[in-house]
Amino acid sequence: MNVVITGATQGMGYALAEAFAAEGAHLALTARTAADLIKTKEIIAKNFPKSQIITVPADLGKANDVEAFAQKIKETWDSVEVLVNNAGLFYTGDMMEEDEDNLEKMMAVNLFGPVRLTRYLAPLLFKAEKAHVFNICSVASQKYFPGSGSYSVTKYALLGYSRALREEWKEQGVKVTSVLPGATYTRSWEGANIDPKRIMQPEDVAQAVVDTWKLPDTALIEELTLRPPQGDL
Repeated sequence: MNVVITGATQGMGYALAEAFAAEGAHLALTARTAADLIKTKEIIAKNFPKSQIITVPADLGKANDVEAFAQKIKETWDSVEVLVNNAGLFYTGDMMEEDEDNLEKMMAVNLFGPVRLTRYLAPLLFKAEKAHVFNICSVASQKYFPGSGSYSVTKYALLGYSRALREEWKEQGVKVTSVLPGATYTRSWEGANIDPKRIMQPEDVAQAVVDTWKLPDTALIEELTLRPPQGDL
């Protein structure tokens, strides 16, 4: 089984890489920093020696980088069983007060990156006996949170794209799931004085994604929303 994960060196991306490696998957991983990719590959290869790992540094906001990552995958694999569009960019701010280029920067990574990568890898997904695309959206895809102006817009857009892809690929045999996590402890929460029991862990989301992937061919979770038991922060 071949699994592609973007934003794979920290947070949910790293947890997803480990979770799928534990299922015996071969991995194609990308992130912006080459050194982080090297470290991630070393750790996963040590813990899961049977997993073959491709790593390509890429900024998902740059079309050439996305194409280069996809090309490496095409040169190595004949099919892709799972694609996880996880990489994301987050700047705080309200729509009328944040930097004018925030929306453009986040749209490039949070929407155009997944759209381009999915398009490039579509032929390999169609070749798989069964394939599944997971688009990591957010509860901010459905509900505005103060200080998340442009970010929320981009996540609404990603959910819209994911829903469209689901409808278009119904007859292609490719499952599409939108994943909408609530507050999850990632790097953006570092330094915050939060009770670990009050916030989800990246491994929680990764486990839910893997469990969704494991469903029988006759069932699909179209939208997977996860929140801490006590609700949003």
